[in-house]
Amino acid sequence: MRRYNKQDFPEINYTMISLLSNKVNILIVGGGEAAFIKCITFSKEGCNVTVVSKEFNKKFYKLKGISNIKLIKDEYKESYVDINHIVIIATNNNIVNESIKNYCDEKYKLYLNCEDFTQGLVVKPVQRDTPNMKFALHTKGGSPKTSLFMSKIIEDKIYEYSNFIDYTCSIRNIVKMRSEKKEIMNFVCSEDFFFFYTKDVQNVILEMFYGTLPQGCSEHQRTSTPGGIRI
Repeated sequence: MRRYNKQDFPEINYTMISLLSNKVNILIVGGGEAAFIKCITFSKEGCNVTVVSKEFNKKFYKLKGISNIKLIKDEYKESYVDINHIVIIATNNNIVNESIKNYCDEKYKLYLNCEDFTQGLVVKPVQRDTPNMKFALHTKGGSPKTSLFMSKIIEDKIYEYSNFIDYTCSIRNIVKMRSEKKEIMNFVCSEDFFFFYTKDVQNVILEMFYGTLPQGCSEHQRTSTPGGIRI
């Protein structure tokens, strides 16, 4: 059986950033199925979404009344691009799509091309939430279904560390004004320290190396960390 080499699938390189959703304005040009899916995806994340199209898929009318979604029945105008941060190109007109792309390039706007993601500047990754973590995932070979499959595996693994994540975050808040904050957090965020955490001796170990932790731990932090934190 033929073995697959990396050369068979050119790798795609991504630079990931995290946007503060409620501050981001998204423009979607087009009213079809692809536009609807992107509208749902970005609005659920808390972005402010404006959809411009001369015609809308009937699914869009179920979205009326959602505060961060605005539907505008109109033809594409460059002025819509000017007032948004990211543009989703989702029309079935190649000439219009090319016009939007060129204007976005001229105005240094980020844009996603639904017809061919390699022709855009932005690709929407698979995203997952746990109570205390959020992560995004791509495959370098460009297989969304594989990303979806792997995201479930990663999510399950994160849940195994869920309480420990809360603990490390609470410690970070407690020691953030200490000069050795970085050293303490490097010590805490390690597999060795996680082992002590599983034995419920994490606070004893911390005090052994760094002394009594400072005042300022909230009641929530005291009760949410196994064994409590002596202060």
